[in-house]
Amino acid sequence: MTSDTIIKRDWIVGVLDRDVKNIYKSMLLIAQRNIYVSGKDLTARKGRGRGIGRRTGALEDSLASPQYSISASGERFHVTASIVLHERFLDMKRHGNKKIYNRQVWGILYNNALPDIRYNIGKALADEVGTALKKAFDPK
Repeated sequence: MTSDTIIKRDWIVGVLDRDVKNIYKSMLLIAQRNIYVSGKDLTARKGRGRGIGRRTGALEDSLASPQYSISASGERFHVTASIVLHERFLDMKRHGNKKIYNRQVWGILYNNALPDIRYNIGKALADEVGTALKKAFDPK
């Protein structure tokens, strides 16, 4: 494997890790305080209506300490995360339309991760190679 491939893979894994953490943070804000995060800059705004009621605390516990893994095989990347089963149902209208799952996952991935991977990988690769060259030729 060439070093630029390793750098690209590590950079993409870093971007995915950053955004998976952002997804969990935004879901936790919705679950605890009814605050919604949106846009590329992840601006927060207070939601209308009631927040999500706390019954067992399993939802907040799973969002506060997320369990996920990111793996790379070749040019494919897999993000595996465990969620509480009823989290997906909170997006349904009859269960409150809380926008806690789909809107957060796909919004953050498409607004943040995908453009960063698509358009900023060249700059990141050039910066990494430049840093490595400076270290190699530094007389210190």
